[in-house]
Amino acid sequence: MRNILLFCLLQFSFAIEYNPKNFINTFEATYGCLQFSTKDACQPYFPTNRFKHLHTTHNNVTIMRMGVMANQGPHIRLSPNEFPDDTKITEIVLSAWENTASEMRSYVRHINKPISDLKILKRINTPGLLNQFYPMMFTLEIDPNGNVKLIKDGDRVPLVEFQNRAISFEYIEFCHYIAPATFFFDCPLEIDRRDCSGIVLG
Repeated sequence: MRNILLFCLLQFSFAIEYNPKNFINTFEATYGCLQFSTKDACQPYFPTNRFKHLHTTHNNVTIMRMGVMANQGPHIRLSPNEFPDDTKITEIVLSAWENTASEMRSYVRHINKPISDLKILKRINTPGLLNQFYPMMFTLEIDPNGNVKLIKDGDRVPLVEFQNRAISFEYIEFCHYIAPATFFFDCPLEIDRRDCSGIVLG
């Protein structure tokens, strides 16, 4: 009798705790994306003009949707060419410093010597932004004046906005730092048809 009672209590407990809303498959947000998992520090630059889902609005705003899964510090680099030696690039570092802060910066890369002309464009606190078990999906919006918005899926207000008039995004590179990372890129925009503003609602 005691065993039957215990079994019934366990079944009842499971029934209470089991709620499908608590087990949403967050990887559905990556449907249609390409995927790259870091083995070495960085992946060679991809040409963005080969992306199927890169979108340009009537105002000439370029929109790219992507995502990342990591403990901390994945780097996204935007460059005017495939091999940016002695070239100024823009770098987005997401939730580095033990998953506490994100930094946007520009600098000149050199192959055989340290970077130069480093400029911090924006730094914000982003505690717990990333997770190694599920992807954080977002869009990058870049206008002709170099204004950049990073908007998380489901949000209407950008996570961060910054400006770099010299920004060029003909090529993109994905890197990890300290912790391995998995990147999802060239993702469909998945615009919610109930919204007309062009914001990804997830």
